[in-house]
Parts: sequence; structure tokens; C-alpha cells
Amino acid sequence: MFMKVGGELNTGITSKEAILKVCRDIVASKGLTEVNMRSVADKSQIALGTLYNYFDNKDELLLAVVEDIWKDIFHMDSRCSAEQSFPKYVEYFFGCVQAGAKHYPGFFTAHSITIANSEKAKSTMGNYFRHMKESMLEVLKADSTVSVDAFSTSFERSDFIDFVLNNILMLLVQGEKSCDMLIEIIQRTIY
Repeated sequence: MFMKVGGELNTGITSKEAILKVCRDIVASKGLTEVNMRSVADKSQIALGTLYNYFDNKDELLLAVVEDIWKDIFHMDSRCSAEQSFPKYVEYFFGCVQAGAKHYPGFFTAHSITIANSEKAKSTMGNYFRHMKESMLEVLKADSTVSVDAFSTSFERSDFIDFVLNNILMLLVQGEKSCDMLIEIIQRTIY
């Protein structure tokens, strides 16, 4: 889309992906709370009405931004492999989220508030967390060094994944620099 601005032709951003990139830049430099329809339209150099062609409202925009940042966090480092051991995968996972926390300061706190205020956001992020858990479960199942009697009907792999993910998030909220203790617990539990 081209707009005339002050006698010059302005080539504003016109794809949803480009708009989300602008939003990620805003979150990285100023925080999630600075993302609103006007700031995104201004930074994208498009009319506010054009932005509404992509997002019906601020909540929809924020939900898309949060989901896009999660995707970005897990694509920052491509060292993950389903063939690696589960503890190595957990270290990779922790590292990705930790790098994301550095790149997007305050994201996790603001993200929690955003989710708490919207049922649609809770549902969407629930799906995204489910996807993360499924990836962890896949790696756990593929780890041939896991003891055959590590899990039972009262202690299932899915319960263990919930425990690991919850502890990763807790370590990050607490500002821990490593997940060494969690890795030790994992190793003592499954090997």
C-alpha cells in the first residue's frame, strides 16, 4: 500500500508478518505494554485503518504478538534435535526461553497479565503450551537411555513433562541463570 505523506510516496508495511516484526521490535525495545494500535500503525508507517484490516482490535493484535514472540523464541537457536537426550533438550529449551527473556525484557510478566485478561488468549496460549509439552514428550520418548521402569500409571511421562515445564518457567521467573539442579533431578528420576 502506498500513501502520500508530505508530497512523498511512502511505502508503508502491508503484510501481517511485517507488522508482527514491527511489534516484536517494539516489545524488544520498549516492552509489551507499549504495543497498541496507534504505535504499531505509526511505526509501520501505515494508516490506523489499514492496521484494522489485519487485526480487529488491540486484544487480537496483542494475542498475535505474544504468539509470534513465542515462535521467535524457539527459533532463535536451531540446535534442537529429537535424537538428543532429554536432559540436553531441557537445557536447550531453558536456553531458548532465557535468551528470549533477554531479547524481550519484561515479556513474560506482561504476557502473563495479557493472558489473564482474555479467554481467547488463554485458549490460544494453552494450545501453544500444549505444543511445547508435546515436543518435550516426543524427545523424552525418543531418549533410549531412559530407564524402562522410570514411569508407571501413577507417574506418567505427561505428568513428568508438566513438572519439568513448570519448573523451567519458575526458574526463569526467579531469574535463575541455569537449570543445573533441574537437570540433576531429571537425571536421577529417569535414568
